[in-house]
Amino acid sequence: MADVVIWVKPYERKNHNPGTEGYKGLCGWHGTTSGRGPCRNEPYASVKLNYANYQPVQSACVQALKEISQRYGFPIPQEQSVRADD
Repeated sequence: MADVVIWVKPYERKNHNPGTEGYKGLCGWHGTTSGRGPCRNEPYASVKLNYANYQPVQSACVQALKEISQRYGFPIPQEQSVRADD
């Protein structure tokens, strides 16, 4: 899955569409799972992905950013990696 991650920016509500978890200040990558509820971690980054001719912007907590990095093989920007290790 080459070139899936378009950009990673610090989380900002304005990067997300109204009604999405990112717009609501939730981690959209982990989302809401029946029986689990929403991810309890605050969004840390806004990540724009490109797949199947769709370009969503996902909100991601620190753990989600690590998972996205591992899944799609991009390095976490230095600022995020330092803060992610805290």
